[in-house]
This record gives sequence, C-alpha cells and structure tokens, in this order.
Amino acid sequence: MGGAGSAIAGNVWGALMNPAALAGMPVRIIAVSTAPSPFGLQELRRTACAYAEPFGRLTASVSALRYGYELYREVTLGAACGYDCGEGVRVGGTVTLNSVSIPGYGQGSCAGLDAGVLWQIVPGLQFGASALNWNAPSPGKSRESIPRTFQAGLAYAPPGGFLVACDIAEDPRFSAELRLGAELSVADLLFLRAGVSTDPSSCSAGVGVRILPLDIEYAFSRHQELGFTHRFGLSLRLGGP
Repeated sequence: MGGAGSAIAGNVWGALMNPAALAGMPVRIIAVSTAPSPFGLQELRRTACAYAEPFGRLTASVSALRYGYELYREVTLGAACGYDCGEGVRVGGTVTLNSVSIPGYGQGSCAGLDAGVLWQIVPGLQFGASALNWNAPSPGKSRESIPRTFQAGLAYAPPGGFLVACDIAEDPRFSAELRLGAELSVADLLFLRAGVSTDPSSCSAGVGVRILPLDIEYAFSRHQELGFTHRFGLSLRLGGP
C-alpha cells in the first residue's frame, strides 16, 4: 500500500510503524515477512517477525527486524504496547534495541524510543501519528545518531470492504514523502492492495489470501531507478474466527 499505514488499527506490525495501532487487536497473531533480494541484491535482504498478544484494552508485542548480510548487518529488537483509552483514542509506545555489526570495525548498539497515537474522528475515519527514534539514539562510540522520523496520516474504511490510507512521512535527511494506498477486501478472504509514494517515487501492488487462521501475502514495489522488490509474508491468527 505504498507504505501508508500509520492510521490503520489492529496492525501486528504496529511496533515498526505506529505502536498505537496494536491496541484493540481481537486475537493473538504471529507474523513473518521477508524481502529476500531487494532490487536484485541479496545484500539488502530484510526479514522481520512479530508477535502480538491482546489483554483486553492493552495489546503487548515483541518484534525483530534484520537487515543486511555477513559484511554489514543491522538488527532491531522491539517491545511495544498499545492501549485503548476509550472515546476512539489509542496510544502506544515501543522500546527498541538497535545494533550494527561490521566485521573488522566492531559492533555498536543503542536503545530507541517510539511513540504513537490513533484517533477515530468519526466511524470509519481515523487519524494516526507516530514519532520513531525520538530520543535520537547513537550506536556504539559514533556520534551519528539514528534519525528521528515522523509520520502522520488518515485512513478511511467505509462499509463494503474498501480501505484507503494516506500518510506524510518526514525524515530529516530527505524531503517529505507522500504515501497513498488502498485495499479491497473480497468476502474477507481475498485482499487486493495497491499504492504509490514520492521521494523516492515508487508504485506497489499486492495480494493477501486468508485460509482459515493463516494469511498468505505477496507484494511487489517498483522504484523508478532501482527496479523491483518482492516481499512475502505469513501471519497466523491464534483464536477467534
């Protein structure tokens, strides 16, 4: 969906985008995702896993993200929670442990803090915002900190299985990025998705299939200069319909 999702509730990947999105999940979920060879380069491999456990109004989550290969590797471990405050307001926070490893140069690590909020403006329309690495952590002895990033957006889901989302993401190293995505649900069994983003300019599309408690997902995105990236995902819902 072009990366648009900061205002979408019930997202198991909320710990990586907006921790407030974890609040209100009806069942526990285990999910894995991988981009094995972005733009045809195995050195850019990205793999993630997440587990979310609901406790009424509170949902707790743990996640892990690995990027790179044997000569350069980044690993991020996260513990997050989202809480439903009532009146359509949800808040969340994440504590991350970020590590970088480069053979011959050593390894460094640091702790990061994320925060987010979701607000249901009217039924079907939500606003979401998050700040990632807002404490500007710096790994190892390096004084170069991990950049603070901010994103905010709207998600609208009218009756009929259609969802549209729009985000603006701000990374101080680059221009602001606009992300727009849409999803069409067919009988809650087939999910068709598409999206676009700017800076960098890219387009994406994907499909999800729900087979009993298992969701199988595939997506691709095309960068205007670098080419294609393929992503694959599985998620297992433990409990519920």
